[in-house]
Amino acid sequence: MSFEGLAIKTHRVITPLQDLRDAMVLIEGEKIAAVGQQDNIPIPDGAEVIDVGEKIVAPGFIDLHHHGAMGAYATEGAEAVKKIGQYLVKTGTTSWLPTVHIAHIFEGMKGILTAKQEGTGGADVIGIHMEGPFLAPKRIPGQEAVDRGLLKPSTKKFMQFVEAAEGHLRLMGISPELDGALELIREMRRVGVVPAVAHTKATYEQFMRAVEAGARHITHTYNVMTGMHHRRPGVVGGVLTCDQVTAELIADGYHVSPVAMDVLIRCKGVDKVALISDNVPLAGMPDGVYEMFGRTVVKKDGISRLEGSTPGMDGTMAGSEWPLNHNIYNLIGLVGISLPSAIRMATLTPATIIGADSYKGSIEPGKDADLVVIDEEMQIHLTMVKGEVVFRAGIG
Repeated sequence: MSFEGLAIKTHRVITPLQDLRDAMVLIEGEKIAAVGQQDNIPIPDGAEVIDVGEKIVAPGFIDLHHHGAMGAYATEGAEAVKKIGQYLVKTGTTSWLPTVHIAHIFEGMKGILTAKQEGTGGADVIGIHMEGPFLAPKRIPGQEAVDRGLLKPSTKKFMQFVEAAEGHLRLMGISPELDGALELIREMRRVGVVPAVAHTKATYEQFMRAVEAGARHITHTYNVMTGMHHRRPGVVGGVLTCDQVTAELIADGYHVSPVAMDVLIRCKGVDKVALISDNVPLAGMPDGVYEMFGRTVVKKDGISRLEGSTPGMDGTMAGSEWPLNHNIYNLIGLVGISLPSAIRMATLTPATIIGADSYKGSIEPGKDADLVVIDEEMQIHLTMVKGEVVFRAGIG
């Protein structure tokens, strides 16, 4: 019987649980049929062969925290979500959680669900991430618009969000020091939403009470949270020492120092730190001057800052613009993380955090055929989503 599928030959496959040389990946329909060394997996009759030579095959990246790209917000409707999804596969991201903040929540969810049902033509929408609205205000001069729309924790309001998401709300950020937060964290756990500590001025003690209530994840570690002091360990101290929680990391080289990245990974391990982009709509756009958050924003060298702000000062950055393939490369070059470990932090770790690891996050038989072909510089040469090649650059 003829095999109607793909056979991908490569010098190296990072699954990321294994690092295989002279390897083969068989794809049948939307699923991975087999992976192993070429000597052990003959090419089936009828298979279409893609030989990527010295390039590396890895699982497609999974971005748990992504607000927008190419001038579009994920909350602006189905067409915006599709536009972002088609950009993401050019960066190696094959699955993502469109991230809703505090504006246009219900309309945004409707558009996300429509795009999920129809397909984006690019990265697979595997759920929704709500970064708020139950957050402590930042009160950063010039970013007042970011605080508008914040709400006090409410179980009733939360259940309205759950209903609107139609079972697809995977992850939600909350500031644990707010009145009613602990009760709401318990409710999140009850209905199967991962509670994340986010945008918080909490003390270490407040953070640990949130963990006891069920908080299990940390939104963009180090950013917008109380730092660690040797007498006041803060939320950062809790994240570094609490084994119950997983952590996000923006590894663009601007939001977090390489030393701080190294400390986080040493404390928690690669199976508990997920790389995220936290991209906003200027991702993928050329450097220039834009309007965002009701303010003028200058994008330069891959980072956006409020017009007139001084680079390096707290509170001046207006968003993250670098994609996950760049952040993986940063971890390798700036921190010394191995390629398989860095890839794991962008694939299997995020899949596990949201309970999607049974079908996403690694190259294993039976899982979705979400693959990326990369080189040592983390350039993207081919991206596959559920067995379909959705991006190709330089590979026949």
